[in-house]
Amino acid sequence: MDEKPQTAQGDRRWLLVRAGGAAYALPARDVRFVVRGLVCHPVPGARPRLLGLAQYGGEPLAVLDLHALAEGGAAQTSQRVTVVLGRRSERRAPAVGLAVDAALRVAEFSGPQSPDDGRLIQGALSVDDETVTVLDTSVLMADRWRAGGWDDD
Repeated sequence: MDEKPQTAQGDRRWLLVRAGGAAYALPARDVRFVVRGLVCHPVPGARPRLLGLAQYGGEPLAVLDLHALAEGGAAQTSQRVTVVLGRRSERRAPAVGLAVDAALRVAEFSGPQSPDDGRLIQGALSVDDETVTVLDTSVLMADRWRAGGWDDD
């Protein structure tokens, strides 16, 4: 699915990031913070996509490699930047961290017209002549994922 983003009123805001050499769009509504240099402690026996646990705001934070989570395989990000996701309206809801190489900018465009099917990858768009994979990060905060589903095959 390769569409040109539209710039009409009512568009959605996205945080564009780079991870493992690929570009991704994360819904800005799910982004709490962008943090540089967050220390992450490995979890023995964890899948490659789970880089480990960090502490942020006095709470434990599971940190996932965004590229490995979206594409499979081994972790490929530098982990220089962590995007902390969580619903702002749900102050006590658990958060999750996504390790990325760089947070690029916030962009406004209409996302792909995909059903709300619980999939992380919603499609791809062309943004500034680059293919960007659009993600629905709200699935990472759903009950299945909070119960550890992000570590299942």
